[in-house]
Amino acid sequence: MELDWLETFLAVVDRGGFTAAATAVHRSQSRVSAHIAALERELGVQLIDRSRRPAAVTTAGRIFAAHARDILADVGSARSAIGILRAMDSESMAVLTTPCIATALFPGVLVELLGRHPGARVTLSEQGWLDTESRHPGEGFVLAVLPTMARPHAPGLNEQVLWREPMQLIAPAGHSLARHQRAIDPLELTDQPLIVTGASANSHPAMTLLADRGIDLQPRVSVDSPQTMVSMVRSGVGVGLANAVAAAQLDTTGLLVLDLADPGIGHTVAAYWYDVLLSTEVGRALQETVIKSPLPAGAVGLRDDG
Repeated sequence: MELDWLETFLAVVDRGGFTAAATAVHRSQSRVSAHIAALERELGVQLIDRSRRPAAVTTAGRIFAAHARDILADVGSARSAIGILRAMDSESMAVLTTPCIATALFPGVLVELLGRHPGARVTLSEQGWLDTESRHPGEGFVLAVLPTMARPHAPGLNEQVLWREPMQLIAPAGHSLARHQRAIDPLELTDQPLIVTGASANSHPAMTLLADRGIDLQPRVSVDSPQTMVSMVRSGVGVGLANAVAAAQLDTTGLLVLDLADPGIGHTVAAYWYDVLLSTEVGRALQETVIKSPLPAGAVGLRDDG
């Protein structure tokens, strides 16, 4: 039984047909059909009912799909563990994070780590929201510190919640939002020209959280860095929306930093690793230092010690 057959079969199940599956797995429709036929011969049962339009998954197919997902997840986890082991054998341990987290957390982490292990070498890969959504340890990284990733996680991937980052507004001095000297109701943002950072306007996590509360916002500008956002605010382009950890690192002299009345508008940050990281002394030191580091300015303690 080939792993390609399982990947193709799950594509048919998830996409609802052979044509869509062929596009998803970048194979011809005839190759998709051949993979399904080979899998059915191997198992001795019909997995896809081709007499129906569109083709439908049989009862046997539904049962086998769950096992196929487990098989592919286990293989992926094993590959990730080996990838981490290779990365640890190289000259430098690679860590995946975001620019904000790298600036706020890792100076202290590296001072302590390199003080204990002077020969260690670390490479920080600083990527934005869109880039980190599909990345995790095992793809050349020994550890990741990121906004929490969607579940379910890959088998064997450990998660340790580190802190929560509420969202804040950065506005010009004298802005109308600050006239009552109180936390801002998110509903008051509907007529504000917002500037967001680190993601496209349509995929920013804060926009998703606001939409879940029935507040549909369309930011005016999306930029890559918080520093650019502050420059835009100073120039009068709009009001910046940033997490509190990023805001604490910025030069906001002459600007207003305002809290939102809904503390649920924000995200959590967690560390991710596979157990193979703990197989070496320096790997254990890296993981322990990250987890036990003091909270950065702007972060709210929310450690998961269970």
